[in-house]
Amino acid sequence: MDWDTVQLYVQQFGYLAVTIGTIIDQSGLQSFVVAGGVVAGVSESISIYGVIVAGALGSFASDIVFYGIGRWRANWLDRFVRSQKGRARLKVLEDGMNKWAFPLIVAGRLLPWIGRFVPAAAGIRKVNFARVLMYAAIGAMASSAAYAMLGYFAASTVEYMGNYSIWIWLGALVISFPVAGWIFKRFDKAVMRRLEYERKLAEEATAFGD
Repeated sequence: MDWDTVQLYVQQFGYLAVTIGTIIDQSGLQSFVVAGGVVAGVSESISIYGVIVAGALGSFASDIVFYGIGRWRANWLDRFVRSQKGRARLKVLEDGMNKWAFPLIVAGRLLPWIGRFVPAAAGIRKVNFARVLMYAAIGAMASSAAYAMLGYFAASTVEYMGNYSIWIWLGALVISFPVAGWIFKRFDKAVMRRLEYERKLAEEATAFGD
């Protein structure tokens, strides 16, 4: 969605547009929150504090919905994945999500398209719901405040950048691919280490049995 349309929605529908727009546009640059900050800076119709709360609600709601989807399919996935490598992947994902839940859930929303699915991964691997609620709330409020203040205090710069929003979005998307590739590469290495560890355990158990 182009920048002018985003601004128009915010001007017409205020906080509701910020909340719903952020639910839809959760990961990466949250353009509806930025637009809300811009509008709050030049109009008395909405306040910067209301924009921050509205954006945080949208971001938080998106996280919880995706967590719920992941949690809903978690048991099905455990039953469906039968291969040794597949189960190793699930275990590595579970260990990683539980160990790094705070930075992943709080800051994952800043990554274009990838960040949207971090809460789903937390749900798939059954990260404690109370932890997800707390981390999602922190991340939602922090990101909303940052983006809203960006729009509020740098309105002219944001307006200028808005003319090139499609190129900025495409640039962020292009950058996200090597980032995603690096993450997946690290993940695959962790899976191979776990498979090697399980193989050694099996060999030791067989030797002990003999």
